[in-house]
Amino acid sequence: MATRLLRFLPAAVFVATFGVFFVQKNEQARGVFRSGRGILTLVVIVGGYVVIAVLLRRFVRWSWVAPVVLAAVVLGLAAWVVRPYYVDDTDNTRLVSGQVADASEVETPPSTGPASDAPSEPAPQPQPVRVAAAPLQGLAGHSASGNVSLIRNSDGSHVVRFESFDIEGTPDPELYLIEGSDQTNPGGADLGAQRGNVGDVSDYAVPAGVEPGAGWTVLVWCGQFAVEIANATLAPA
Repeated sequence: MATRLLRFLPAAVFVATFGVFFVQKNEQARGVFRSGRGILTLVVIVGGYVVIAVLLRRFVRWSWVAPVVLAAVVLGLAAWVVRPYYVDDTDNTRLVSGQVADASEVETPPSTGPASDAPSEPAPQPQPVRVAAAPLQGLAGHSASGNVSLIRNSDGSHVVRFESFDIEGTPDPELYLIEGSDQTNPGGADLGAQRGNVGDVSDYAVPAGVEPGAGWTVLVWCGQFAVEIANATLAPA
């Protein structure tokens, strides 16, 4: 009797994890089927599960081993795919210290001297300057709140800062800084993996040689399933 019931263990674990996820996060789950990479990932997962099940049932003599191992496989997949949607990871990494001034507060006043044909150069700023900022918005059914700032350091380097942010978790989150408004596909400057989906202040260095500004988009992207999570189109600060 116990052995027969054990056969249903993988199905029970699947319903308790992925089944609940598909019901509660239906729109987010359906978003996976909009991308070729997402569909391919699902095919690989299902195919791998079937192969493991066949091998276990063919070569393992103890009948209880297959359902236990398969249930463990489902739990492992759920920890990777489902867990990020329900468990927040906090990050508060600061790359810029001290007070940050808005660009509108530190603009160089117009010169009162003789006119010159040479274009005026902005005076170097002794403190970090917030060049642009925007609120986060969720995409493809995902929730997101908080603000994103583009900060220019006194040495000319740039940092993207997330402030008071709460972004719905996802497997393999990636960050991009892309020229153009409301971008929803990865490209531009790769800021790397998102360290945490909630926090007070989280800074990401912009690669050297990139000169971003107002009108650029900060994009949060799920790399594994190729789905957009959130973005913010930067406006002058």
